[in-house]
Amino acid sequence: MSTGKEKIERRLLRTHCGRAISSGLWGLVSVLICSSVYAQPGECFDSVKIEPGFIAFNSSTDSELGGWYQRLFGMEIVKEFSFPEGIATGVLMHRGEFIIEIFYRADLLQSNGDTNQPGPAPRAGVMKVGVFTDANLLDLQQCLKEQGLNAGRIFGDEKLGIDLLQVTDPEQNTLEIISRVIQ
Repeated sequence: MSTGKEKIERRLLRTHCGRAISSGLWGLVSVLICSSVYAQPGECFDSVKIEPGFIAFNSSTDSELGGWYQRLFGMEIVKEFSFPEGIATGVLMHRGEFIIEIFYRADLLQSNGDTNQPGPAPRAGVMKVGVFTDANLLDLQQCLKEQGLNAGRIFGDEKLGIDLLQVTDPEQNTLEIISRVIQ
């Protein structure tokens, strides 16, 4: 039986080549080949300043959401953790003062309208999160699309004095990458 930490490590060992890799020598070779042939989504944010913030997601135990966010923003893992009785494992990562925490849970209610389950239970995901940056959103949008990520429209909100780039993660959570500079 795998420990929570082993499950997290397997999730984080997914590559941009779209297949799972082993953690041995062949896994290392696969990572080196894939990362030298394909640009990494985190490169899109290399020169972007991300303002301090904190986001926490609930996700299923077989989710790869942590690895997706780690690659997207080029984040460093601070710690991996598990709760007593095995109700959840998780990962906490950061890039400067921008922090993301993912809880991998087996007891999630899916967003399918099933409200007849007894007692309160956590639900997957969030509706929308905004991340303030100094990014040129047109350049960032193009870079993310070149990486095959779902970078949608850019919306200029004149009343707020900001532009927003909508990015959708693999579990259909919406991120709005926000720039205070109207472009």
